[in-house]
Amino acid sequence: MLEYKIRVIKKSKRSKNSKLPYLVGLVALLVVVGGVYSYHLSSKKKPALTVDQYTKGQVNQPTSSSNSTSSKQSSNSSTSSTSGSKTTVTTASLAAPSGNFVSDHHPNLSGTPAPNSMTSVCNTTPGASCQISFTSDGTTKSLATEVTDGGGTTYWYWKLQDIGLTAGSWTITAKSSMSGSTKTSTDPMALVVSQ
Repeated sequence: MLEYKIRVIKKSKRSKNSKLPYLVGLVALLVVVGGVYSYHLSSKKKPALTVDQYTKGQVNQPTSSSNSTSSKQSSNSSTSSTSGSKTTVTTASLAAPSGNFVSDHHPNLSGTPAPNSMTSVCNTTPGASCQISFTSDGTTKSLATEVTDGGGTTYWYWKLQDIGLTAGSWTITAKSSMSGSTKTSTDPMALVVSQ
């Protein structure tokens, strides 16, 4: 009986000591997993997105006090500030519109063989208005005027029928405007719409 009690005591001491390496291993594993998770979270921080009339979802870029203007703005810009009311006014030279004014210069009203869906892009000074117009035989059709985002770009996704374009050759003109200034550009290729 005494021998049995000694064996039980030795087994219980052995079982308590045999769990210790497992506990140490578990704690070490938790520390490693926690470190990896923390690193993953810190490296996945996403920049803030803004959406308003001047920024159509582009990523905010950090700015320094010495270079706070967009790279697309002209170097001919000035900033004035009034103390007390904290109003800041920034003016920049208006850039002439550029870009892919239409995604396809030979669309079909029927949608076949060429599509009747279009994408239009206008690049100009950030915050400027941009409008794309189509003229044929004295008739002018236009896309809605849009304000460019912080990168100076605005987009339209539309169909020929949305603005009433008919078969024929249309001259494409883009007009940008800001603070009373207006600049226009004409696409060197005509929009030739087929039935």
